[in-house]
Amino acid sequence: MTSRRLPFLFIFILLLSTTHLQANNGLQIITSIRPLQLITNEILGTQGLAKLLIKSDQSPHHFQLKPSQLRLASKADLLIWISNDFETGLNRLQNILSPQTQQLELIRNLPKSNLIGEHRNIDGHIWLSPENVLIIAQLISQKLSLLDPDNDQIYLSNTLKLTQKISQWKRESQQSIRELKPRYILDHNFLAYFERSFGLNNLGTLRNNHDEGSSIKQLSYLYSQLQTTPAQCLLVTALPLSSQAQQISTKFGLNTPVINTLDTNNNYHSIIDLLDSIVKNISNCQ
Repeated sequence: MTSRRLPFLFIFILLLSTTHLQANNGLQIITSIRPLQLITNEILGTQGLAKLLIKSDQSPHHFQLKPSQLRLASKADLLIWISNDFETGLNRLQNILSPQTQQLELIRNLPKSNLIGEHRNIDGHIWLSPENVLIIAQLISQKLSLLDPDNDQIYLSNTLKLTQKISQWKRESQQSIRELKPRYILDHNFLAYFERSFGLNNLGTLRNNHDEGSSIKQLSYLYSQLQTTPAQCLLVTALPLSSQAQQISTKFGLNTPVINTLDTNNNYHSIIDLLDSIVKNISNCQ
């Protein structure tokens, strides 16, 4: 047996050696990232709490599952994630989970009109659209009702309550943002869904996505844009700033608020808290 096959065999044995669902422990719901955990917990309500697979010290784009994460996933009745292109480390895991584990890959279940990008370049930040949050909530509710039909009315009621809260929050927030007319640039294009939902336009980005460096052409255009249309903020997802972000923020006197929606150490109690933090940060960029 070649050494390249050993990791796969280790994972397979580890999953087989754990109990799928222990008696009287209720449903074991596992979400890949924090925003999905927040949505799921609102649907679960008093019926339980979803567990988180990827903590904020791991990038969903570049991570390897640890033994503790494998054990957690092996107990799942339902695994919820964005896509195989967003949480790349989950690709192998999904193929060796127990047949009893329900799997919900959200991008495959959202209408194409609700997605930004095509094929393998689809933007995975789908939770930043209030409209997508409502669809995600419905999809999760349906899965929970299949797994736990005795409590399907609870899941349906919680989904309706979340729908009402999200709709009201968006109406109020949209009016607030429209009156402020914020001016900002982005470290990379991570707010596309939020901007589309609220009719916002950034003044430029340093990079197209998290993994790309800034091209000279893109930087030259951004410098030119800021000279003619001054911005107030450079919105970033993490600190420390890259050298390019530091240079441009210093040259143009930009504030650098951090918008990290994957942070597991924040005080968000709901997906609305998470989305509202973006509104507050953007509102300070006028």
